[in-house]
Amino acid sequence: MKSIDKLKRLTGESVSPKPQNEMPAVPPPSEKQFRIDDLRRRVENVVTRGAARARAAQEEARTHGNRALCEILEGEEIENRHGRFFLAGGFLSGVSRHGHRSICEAFDFDMTAAGMLANNPVLGAYHPSDALFLDTETTGLSGGTGTMAFLIGLGWFEEGRFHIRQILARDFGEEKAALTYLKEIAEHKKFLVTFNGKAFDVNLLATRFILNRMQSSLHELPHLDLLHPARRLLGHRLENCRLATLEADILGVEREGDIPGWEIPQRYFDWLRRRDPRLLADIFEHNRLDVISMATLTAHLVDLLNARALKQHAHPDDYVAAARLLLKKAGTAGVHKILEILGEDACAELSPASKKNLANLCKRTGRMDEAVRIWRQMAACDPIEFYPVSELAKYLEHRARDYGQAKAIIENALAGNNLFPEDERDSLSHRLKRLNAKLNMPR
Repeated sequence: MKSIDKLKRLTGESVSPKPQNEMPAVPPPSEKQFRIDDLRRRVENVVTRGAARARAAQEEARTHGNRALCEILEGEEIENRHGRFFLAGGFLSGVSRHGHRSICEAFDFDMTAAGMLANNPVLGAYHPSDALFLDTETTGLSGGTGTMAFLIGLGWFEEGRFHIRQILARDFGEEKAALTYLKEIAEHKKFLVTFNGKAFDVNLLATRFILNRMQSSLHELPHLDLLHPARRLLGHRLENCRLATLEADILGVEREGDIPGWEIPQRYFDWLRRRDPRLLADIFEHNRLDVISMATLTAHLVDLLNARALKQHAHPDDYVAAARLLLKKAGTAGVHKILEILGEDACAELSPASKKNLANLCKRTGRMDEAVRIWRQMAACDPIEFYPVSELAKYLEHRARDYGQAKAIIENALAGNNLFPEDERDSLSHRLKRLNAKLNMPR
């Protein structure tokens, strides 16, 4: 028995048997059902009209925002086989200045030195015009597959100018078209220059190419990431090695009203909702300055290695750091030029760590007179440090064979104001014992 028949029996309604082959009759719709169906149709019409109006309003806002974007940022809408995106562009002439430097000073930097900075000698075979300077602004600062590079800033040298292109995906649907343009530009360049791009920008873009099912060799290009050589050559005297810090303390660039990096992702999300181009104007300027600063920072670091950086914009500690890198990468060939620039007067300006490094450089390049001079200066400081006393004593014992002077230096150090730990004191005492034995030997 069917459930409906059971219910009728329980309520006292009659249950009429039906033939096996007879189809059940469909009861006519009641007035209540008519009202329900009518109400449902009305609700659906309201929802449909509301959604249509919302889509129309959104499309109107998008169109208005895109049009205003072209007016504010002096760019244009570009279309390719994957859709549309916004492209802003411009160039800087050679006489344009960026901080302490003119742009023309970055046109012809030494590629052999650039290869040392990148730890990749392949760059030595290229020309500065083969470089593609790249910086991205993203929807998040932690990376991951959910992060998109909505603005990609590019720069390169061409015909005496520094060209800048900024690729904007005005919404998530324009990403593939934007990446296609980036790929086309990158195919004409031979190496990348970024700031922290190895850890962030290039990996992020490689992920976005994969997610959009696109092939790209961008991550395979030789790569000069300026963050690492900047830390090595300049980090010893800076609070941090952020690009903004390097601009202010090294390049002489002062940004006024610059948008902080942590605010950029939220600005883009606000743009998606409101389509107000003023929200993006500061981001474009921030990105543009980043790209230009990478070009002048490259020139500055290369000039340090070549001993060409202006002294008023380079600290003697920077030259010492550059000489240490040269000694590691190219032997003693380029070190002497930097040591000549430093001269005797520079030693007074050096930090204790740089004095030690400079003395070691002089020792390793055969400039023992200069090394001894530095050791004597350091040994005369208060409190007395172990390093100059030990090095000076070793020189006097093994090279000058002046045992008496070596003994006097050690005795004065042990008796003077020093901070020698036990192992250093034991080392000097052992050397003193050997010197006494040599002095007492019959000649």
